[in-house]
Amino acid sequence: MKNKKMCVALSALFLTAGALGIVGCGSGGTEDGYEKLSSKDLPATTSVISVKDYRDKVKGGIAGAMTGVAYGFPLEFIYKTWTPESQLPVWKENMIRNGYDQDDVYLAVTAIEALDDLGLDVTSRRLGLYMYNKDFEFWNGSNNDALARGYAPPFAGYPKQSTPHYTCAYSDGNSYQCGALFGGLLGLNMTGFANEICQKFGEICTYGDGIYSTQFIAAMYGEAFFTNDVQRIIDAGLAAIPADSWSALIIQDVLSNYGKGMSAEQNFTEIETKWIRNPEYNWTVWPNGDNVTPGTGILLDAKCCSAFTVLGLLYGEGDIEKSMKITVQCANDSDSTAAATAGILATVQGFEKLDGAYKNGLIADQKIKYSRSTVNSLTDTCEKLMKDVVKRTGGKVAYVDGALSFVIPESAKKAEIEEYKCSKNPAPMEVATYTQEEMDQMRLIADPGFERCSSESRSGVSSTYLANGWTSNLPKNVSIEFRAQTAYTGQNNAKIAARQDGAVELYNTATVKKNTNYVLSCMIKTSEAFSSEFSLAVWSPAGSLLRSGVCEVNGEWTKVTLAFNSGNNENVRIGMILNGGKAADFVRVDDFELRLK
Repeated sequence: MKNKKMCVALSALFLTAGALGIVGCGSGGTEDGYEKLSSKDLPATTSVISVKDYRDKVKGGIAGAMTGVAYGFPLEFIYKTWTPESQLPVWKENMIRNGYDQDDVYLAVTAIEALDDLGLDVTSRRLGLYMYNKDFEFWNGSNNDALARGYAPPFAGYPKQSTPHYTCAYSDGNSYQCGALFGGLLGLNMTGFANEICQKFGEICTYGDGIYSTQFIAAMYGEAFFTNDVQRIIDAGLAAIPADSWSALIIQDVLSNYGKGMSAEQNFTEIETKWIRNPEYNWTVWPNGDNVTPGTGILLDAKCCSAFTVLGLLYGEGDIEKSMKITVQCANDSDSTAAATAGILATVQGFEKLDGAYKNGLIADQKIKYSRSTVNSLTDTCEKLMKDVVKRTGGKVAYVDGALSFVIPESAKKAEIEEYKCSKNPAPMEVATYTQEEMDQMRLIADPGFERCSSESRSGVSSTYLANGWTSNLPKNVSIEFRAQTAYTGQNNAKIAARQDGAVELYNTATVKKNTNYVLSCMIKTSEAFSSEFSLAVWSPAGSLLRSGVCEVNGEWTKVTLAFNSGNNENVRIGMILNGGKAADFVRVDDFELRLK
């Protein structure tokens, strides 16, 4: 056993040198390589959370976010001002399943997957390509087309009204503020790191307050791992952003009104008058408005969305249902704001202590839209990443009083706050563009994973509906399976039934370069005792077969590929052919990809 006096001396020495300041005085290492520490020997400012509790709170935060988004979704953009309580939905536990389908959840989930795939040091430039190629249907970063026009982050998120370049029309939008869960799950109270990853994602499609509001929500999530004090949680959010930013000032107004004894509705009215109806602060021409008047259209303003979440936290008294009701009464983008409110409070509670009404409706094996993750597997990914995050921020993974824990020093909790950048009057920024090589990696197939399932088929399996951009010569033999736990990733896949008297084709259209070599691929899974013939195929725009190849398949998910040359075509059909061997045969396909060879 180490000498205790020597441990104390070494601890002081390390602190003086600016090192970790966390030294164990236990019995040394363990078989799994982790050090043993005693909490009584750690500096008082050190944060410690066991891996078990971390996992429980991660899972709680995910379930809470899914609860909030599912609760607020029926009223999303229905109301623009305070919503009467009589109009609010009644929560039922099976409503949570709608959370698997929502952008406010899948943005956070795919951000975590991106960091897992690309590493914690990945640039926003690379993240822009990764996220754009997901082809989300609801996300400013994939729909404002700045990336498709060749602008790279951070310039892709620069306010378009301040540059002759057409970049981002909604730079203060809540594109990542609504999915800031990822920053809290991976940042905890390590504000410097949380701010770093929030900025990397945020600047893909936002600027200024669009980024600060993301950092604010993430910091509140992070603090919720360590306290149930709502004021402390809000203060942690404010400490993460410039104090003179509009994102901070609107929250200060909410707090001030609350301190004056105003009701939630009165507080909202004050915020609405100053921040929403006032073009000084809400100067953007939002989507679905008159395209002329500032503030008109659906309100996607990130700082206002943060204020609505804080209103729910303050007046909800720690009760999830009461809190998300108040947030939803603030109207506008009610599902994203309620997702943060419920998510933060569920993080405080943790999954095990969470009321069954907010978790019993979860589906164990259901993947979240656009992702490869279930709730459980995402928790595993977060634990894996956190072990690296804690180390890179100066902390360590160690046994503390016998429990494997994340040990976070005081130095990791402080962030260097930048000078406020206002989207209304932004600082000059150097133009950043993607290279042609990077542009060639951009999305070539619309909806490659069949995720854009329309409401008409959400009751289960549709035998007639085909996902966005996809066509079949025999549509009755093609169905989009929705939330049936059959997809390789995401919620959906296409199921193609064989015909003994002919071939079933399924194809999409892609823009290509002439006389260029490409590789087409997809994931495929066959029925048992499969005797039909499956081929990947490429056709001319008129439908003439350019190339096809029979693929070796089996009963498990398998990746199959086909190399081809585009010839003299600028557009081609790409897809598959199923030549029926017996009527009982079928295949499931998912995640098509087209890339340069």
